[in-house]
Amino acid sequence: MAQRPAISPQQTTLSVAQPGDLEAIIDIEARSFPTPWSRAALGAYLGDQGFLACHHGEALVGYILTGIQMPTLFDRLERLTQSFFGGEQPTETVGHVMNLAVRPDARGCGLGRHLLGVGLGYLRGLGASRVELEVRVNNAAAIRLYESEGFRIVETLQGYYNNGDDAFLMSKPL
Repeated sequence: MAQRPAISPQQTTLSVAQPGDLEAIIDIEARSFPTPWSRAALGAYLGDQGFLACHHGEALVGYILTGIQMPTLFDRLERLTQSFFGGEQPTETVGHVMNLAVRPDARGCGLGRHLLGVGLGYLRGLGASRVELEVRVNNAAAIRLYESEGFRIVETLQGYYNNGDDAFLMSKPL
């Protein structure tokens, strides 16, 4: 059995994901999730400030993709209705962790926690007061990480993933 490399977050560098990172990101995505994001979906975010690649030397070992959630049509209609009755409530800025993965042989070294912390800091800087994410109900390691960072399960999303798997919607105030 091959021994895992001991990679600490201090030995890594973070940068905005670029086109040259895409193949490694796709590889990690495919090795991490039963229904990986497509090349086109991941490629669409390259260069965005919220899409960070984590490198150990020349090797890409993880990534995080974060952003601000756009209000749904229902949310916008609800605010419009409330404004008609003089009860408009302030709009909450909600951040979203869309994707987070670490190369399988680099897991257990704190890289996921490091990426999450940097991603949450980015969302805080954008004015988010709360952050949400979805995680497969059977992804125990990710759920433990998120709970240890203050996320709580809000609801179960039945059949959320393309293959029919359920997800937990998790949320945390920032």
